[in-house]
Amino acid sequence: MKTFLATSFFLLYSFIIAQETEFRKVDYKAIEKEIKNKNSEYYYSTLMDRFQKIDTTLTIEHMYHLYYGSTLQPNYDPYDFIEKNKIVEKIEENTNVPTSEEVQILKKFYTDIYKTKPFTDLRNIETLAIIYSFEENEEKIKSLLHIFYKLIDTLLITGDGFTKGTAIDVINTRNEYNLMHLFGVDIENQALTHDKGRSYDILKGKTKENKEVELYFDVTRLFELNKLKF
Repeated sequence: MKTFLATSFFLLYSFIIAQETEFRKVDYKAIEKEIKNKNSEYYYSTLMDRFQKIDTTLTIEHMYHLYYGSTLQPNYDPYDFIEKNKIVEKIEENTNVPTSEEVQILKKFYTDIYKTKPFTDLRNIETLAIIYSFEENEEKIKSLLHIFYKLIDTLLITGDGFTKGTAIDVINTRNEYNLMHLFGVDIENQALTHDKGRSYDILKGKTKENKEVELYFDVTRLFELNKLKF
């Protein structure tokens, strides 16, 4: 089922992208102006509060300012990662359906991640939705998946990834893998290239149908942030 959904999503993505001719390059100066303006609907604190409450009325424009605007926050780390404790690891390694107590442990862990490091690994949002499925909480499942796919849509308005000129702009390298996984692509090779002041990750792989896929991701922002540390 997961393979079918991933393949279907990739085919749908390819079709939609084929109809789209213009993409939006991330304008950090414009974003900064909006997210610092308390009177703006894109004021960062307000957006993050709505996001943490799983507000499904958040639009792609809201997500655009929130996702890319997060790199303008003083505590943002482009190379941040999720460290799981031993209890969570043990539960996830178990192939049995988690007990009610284990579900609560997982829910707390992934809810904390959702609220504190939501963009480090987008699949954690999917995972939280799965955890709620053990409680048959349909409302939470739908809301979380809505947020997840809205974030995916936000990344895809920056490019289709087929060329350097239309590279998908990401703020964390893990998000590259999130998209490749969503497209049902098994990654076989990764390379980094620089061109005209921009930096790109090139990920190559194949789908289950043996279709070769090569996508470009713009990681310039990561290098910019890394330079600011020194």
